[in-house]
Amino acid sequence: MVSRITAYVVVGVAALALGGCASNLEDAQMAEATGSDFQMGLIEGYKKLADMEAAETDWKDARVFADRVLAVAGGADVMPESPSARALPADSKLEVEIAQARLETIMDDGGREKAGKATAMAQVGFDCWLQELEENFQPGDIANCKAMFEEGANAAEAALRPKPKPKPKPVDMGPWEVYFAWDSAAITGAAQQEINKAYTSYRKVKGSVVNISGHTDTSGSSKYNQKLSEMRAKVVYEVFTLDLLVPEDSVSMTAMGEGGLAIKTPDNTREVLNRRVVIQLSK
Repeated sequence: MVSRITAYVVVGVAALALGGCASNLEDAQMAEATGSDFQMGLIEGYKKLADMEAAETDWKDARVFADRVLAVAGGADVMPESPSARALPADSKLEVEIAQARLETIMDDGGREKAGKATAMAQVGFDCWLQELEENFQPGDIANCKAMFEEGANAAEAALRPKPKPKPKPVDMGPWEVYFAWDSAAITGAAQQEINKAYTSYRKVKGSVVNISGHTDTSGSSKYNQKLSEMRAKVVYEVFTLDLLVPEDSVSMTAMGEGGLAIKTPDNTREVLNRRVVIQLSK
């Protein structure tokens, strides 16, 4: 039987320990969540763990988590707990080592700065998981802490994963169509805009060739229209080679006359969509 004096001593020591822990917890709960996203996440997360353990009268672990709150609030660099500091079940050690490696990689990749909230969740979940594994009698709590770690780690890894570079838009290779008034080979303002579009694409595609083909409608004789299509192709050719200084060996020119109609019409029919020069780039 324990003597009355011994009992008094035991009760007195317990009261002193509980009093110190209560003060520690109170200070932790009063600590403000300030600083970076990572620091605020740690403070809030460790506060909740300290409360949970205190509610279970696990004063030792409540004090551990409260101390972590105060350390972070005081500006200390609080790292995840080492698994070697806990007596873990043998069948959990490999899984914990893998999780620890993930957490270390996240931090080495800048998780605290670039994904602060998620990284804090992963660290708090990891420490919670270790604590519950060491106790090893509350499977639900073990699973919840592990899930907290997984959620935070997954979110941090996703945030840190290099964003795929957007694929460059394919360069427009044409065709562009330059239209002409009836019986005319004069470049209009609208025609010049289409030529400029083709030239812009030409500048983007190294080694490209500008292919120019002249066309007419079916009004007038075929012989005359062949000549008119040559004139139209020639005037566009000269815009590229003389005005825009595209090398002559990068520009080809053909005259189609009435051939290759955009709109099929009977002979001797005026049709604006057939009076054109087609510009197409090729490699």
